[in-house]
Amino acid sequence: MVDTQLQFSSAYHPQTDGQIELMNRSLGNLLQSLVGEHVKSWDLKLCKAKFAHNHAVNCSTGFTPFQVMYDVVPKGPLDLIPSPNRSKVHAANARYKQAADKKRRSVEFEVGDFVRAILTKNRYPAEEYNKLLARKIGSVEVIEKINPNAYRLKLPSHIHTADVFNVKHPILYIGDSSDDDDSMTNSLHSGENDVVEEAASRYLEKNRF
Repeated sequence: MVDTQLQFSSAYHPQTDGQIELMNRSLGNLLQSLVGEHVKSWDLKLCKAKFAHNHAVNCSTGFTPFQVMYDVVPKGPLDLIPSPNRSKVHAANARYKQAADKKRRSVEFEVGDFVRAILTKNRYPAEEYNKLLARKIGSVEVIEKINPNAYRLKLPSHIHTADVFNVKHPILYIGDSSDDDDSMTNSLHSGENDVVEEAASRYLEKNRF
């Protein structure tokens, strides 16, 4: 109808077989990654490339070439490694979870609560970030509870960042909710002032003439 002709492929003319060309390209890419800089050693890597290709599951058939041809899949190097005891793995994971849960805090805020928000490094523009900048701001008001893990805060106008915070970043502010003092005293946890003052005193004593 449009002057097309059907070309039959053969073992001596694989150029007309798209599947053969696709397999050759896959083997070529695999050999390229195996030989690295030793290009002339490709023949020594051919057996490994062939085994890997025949061991891979085909996305069209859902089977490996080994399964299609021999109905079995031979064991590879990874199959010969002793598998770990699953009960010990589960027990170890339970211990790790228990230790991690001790450090987690279960906190939920309500609309109208006042908190101090921790500003992480990724909230600052690259040209504005400085290690000496205050990491906590507030007190600021919780204006929306999106879910138990995310809250929208009423940020000051000079803070240019997203107003949604993960629950681990706000800290409940205990004090006068109308106090907007951003001093160093309010930007620290309770007890941290004493540590800072003590360190400053030691520094002055050490460097006194």
